[in-house]
Amino acid sequence: MKVAKRFRWEAAHRLTDHPGACQSIHGHSYEMTVILSGDVDEKGMVVEFADLKAWMKPLVDSWDHATLVYEADRELRDALGPLGMKMAVMPFESTSENLCRVALTHLKTVAGEQLRRHAITEITIRLSETETCFAELTEPV
Repeated sequence: MKVAKRFRWEAAHRLTDHPGACQSIHGHSYEMTVILSGDVDEKGMVVEFADLKAWMKPLVDSWDHATLVYEADRELRDALGPLGMKMAVMPFESTSENLCRVALTHLKTVAGEQLRRHAITEITIRLSETETCFAELTEPV
């Protein structure tokens, strides 16, 4: 059985080594779907949706209305810092693929034991930065 919860947030970013328009600061209305695969428990549930929301909320809140900044992008960090702008600094470029990895790692870190207790076998993160583009990552628990 699979269950899923969708999360939405707004954020800006740029890709420092991108040869095209994405090298400029721009924004996205991100959407992330977290899909959990596992067995239904005695209550007829794979997992409580409220639990899934609680596990992912700190990460989503840290990205919402922030600029996602590659830690090596000193120019952008220096420009935004004095303005007091919200930044989520990352050790890599803020591609959809990398954000999927961060989200999956976050979920395993904050809820690994609970996921195993619920017999969750697999996690899929699907992250869209536009209506027509997404990255998806699936891993076993």
